[in-house]
Amino acid sequence: MKKLDNILLFLALLLPPSPGCAQRQEADNDYRPVVEQPVFPQGTGPLLLVDCGHQNFHTLEDRFAPFGRVAELNGFRVRSIKGTIDGPALAGAKVLVITNALHEQNVGSWKQPVLPAFTEQEIKAVREWVNNGGSLFLIADHMPFAGAVAGLAGSMGFTMYDGFAYSKPNQKFDIFSFGNGMLGHTELTKGIDSIVSFTGQAFSIPGNAISVITLDTTYRILMPETAWAFSRDMKMLPAGGLSQLAYCRYGSGKVVVAGEAAMFTAQKAGDIKFGLNAPFARHNLGLLINILAWLGK
Repeated sequence: MKKLDNILLFLALLLPPSPGCAQRQEADNDYRPVVEQPVFPQGTGPLLLVDCGHQNFHTLEDRFAPFGRVAELNGFRVRSIKGTIDGPALAGAKVLVITNALHEQNVGSWKQPVLPAFTEQEIKAVREWVNNGGSLFLIADHMPFAGAVAGLAGSMGFTMYDGFAYSKPNQKFDIFSFGNGMLGHTELTKGIDSIVSFTGQAFSIPGNAISVITLDTTYRILMPETAWAFSRDMKMLPAGGLSQLAYCRYGSGKVVVAGEAAMFTAQKAGDIKFGLNAPFARHNLGLLINILAWLGK
């Protein structure tokens, strides 16, 4: 009974932003990252493609522009990829970044049913490309983005739950550190002792993957029928032990999966900054550079 009471109190205190709040997010074009030791000399690194052909909430031309600047400062040749993802579209690329893709029917309709953003043919093309040596950085935020790419993630052994990962009411960001036991000592966290994310999801990982961020037992996955419309009768899952950032090798290639997007770019909503530009997220840039280095080499 006490556990049930705690869950009901959690829901009663949870004050979600309105469903349209995400629309007020914009890139912080004043963000100027400093990269002292680039992964590659300027302009000499591999080709990095960012998907913008699947109704992506984050694109190089908009909210993911700061990510692109970080990649370019680290020597990558950065381009957008439009339209269908297939073998010819991926030819010559080393890294493919997919962030917050959606099916066209879920654009402006963040509610169930959440349809797949990618066709079976595209999933097969990406999987084969990675298996043959490509590097995939798959980023899928809270519902509906996790559900939209669940098929692609699942084809490589990652199981996404189309919801919101929360540990306490009114939570605007999450801090993961060595101190609280939720940040792993991995090759992606060298020189880092804490990471901040900004309301994401959680997923389970295949046996050969390494979790960088692992949620503790205070977390739950809230799974409303409509994004941000939390209720007492919605489905909830325990999230302890699930990951919000993980990586693995897949065949001859590499995969990094993240359950939150803002942590890898710089955004603002009015005067509020969140992402790489947040003053309390000082290690996020180092994490992103470590990820790019691992994927690009």
